[in-house]
Amino acid sequence: MKKILFVCASFLLLAACSRAPQFEVSGTITDAEGETLYLEHTGLTATEVEDSCLLSSDGSYCLHGAAPEFPDFYRLRIGNTYAVLAVDSVEHISLTTSLDSLSLTDDFVGSPQSVQIAQLRRSLRTQPIDDHRSYAQSVILANPRSLTAYYAVFQSKQGEPVFDMSDPKQLNYYRAVATSMSIAMPDYVRTKTLCAQVIAVMTAERQALNAMALRQYIEESEPAFLDIELPNIYGDTCRLSEHKGKVIVLDFSHSQMEQGNAYVLALRELDNKYHKRGLDIFSVSVDGTKLYWEEWVKNLPWTCVRTETTAPLLTYNVTTIPTLFLIDRSGMVQGRYTDFNQLEQDIRKFL
Repeated sequence: MKKILFVCASFLLLAACSRAPQFEVSGTITDAEGETLYLEHTGLTATEVEDSCLLSSDGSYCLHGAAPEFPDFYRLRIGNTYAVLAVDSVEHISLTTSLDSLSLTDDFVGSPQSVQIAQLRRSLRTQPIDDHRSYAQSVILANPRSLTAYYAVFQSKQGEPVFDMSDPKQLNYYRAVATSMSIAMPDYVRTKTLCAQVIAVMTAERQALNAMALRQYIEESEPAFLDIELPNIYGDTCRLSEHKGKVIVLDFSHSQMEQGNAYVLALRELDNKYHKRGLDIFSVSVDGTKLYWEEWVKNLPWTCVRTETTAPLLTYNVTTIPTLFLIDRSGMVQGRYTDFNQLEQDIRKFL
């Protein structure tokens, strides 16, 4: 008998251990008899049903979902009406409301963040956008690592985001959430995605500022050259500004790039056609290996220099290799090119 009890107890314990952790949502939704209530997980790319039930006349329900690895968003939905839930892990959330009030209710018990999200949704619907943004900002700053803060930065009204990433001041709220979540939950897919978005916007913003600074520097400089000073294969220092008064093709390239021979032939053709008419070529190589570079440029008739730092690239905001610039006789940059046909057309304009 003891042996049988032991076996039964062991079986029950094994079954309990193998059961996946769950969270529970229960309560009552009135005025919804005969309606199907769904508990859904709203992921980044898809919404999936976790559980459902047919509501009876008293509106009571009890639904379960698999406990998420990281805090995440769920919703209780009837038709097109739903309430948003913030679920941390294994917990019990209670909601009692009516069908008409389901979308804006904040009568959650056991989930303070679900209450805050409901209040954000209600504010977005009822307040002018600027007033709502001010309210959302206070929510974000109170706890930027929370699901509530994450929800707040991604709210939108009639297709327009509440927080515009292209606005540097509003971008700061995305950055606050991304930074806090990356510290607290670096492996969370929402963290990784948000951080990637913020970094992409910041990179584009920085490039735009660099380009603007370049234009402003050129417009204000006298002489206009953004000078480059580097050694050639003989160790002699060569300066871009020494070619002032000529039309200059400023070339950023390297010996190991794809179709490098064809690229050099295209430059040589430009030199053959236009050098006697006042065109100079100034090639800046970013080769890591000096020997490869020396072999590549030793027979080229124009000025070839090599850099071991990114300084010249940053000066001209070069982000891809190869890149070509056309500089007129006054030292003004007239264009950036990857297409030799367009470059040649513009060379003719300034000779």
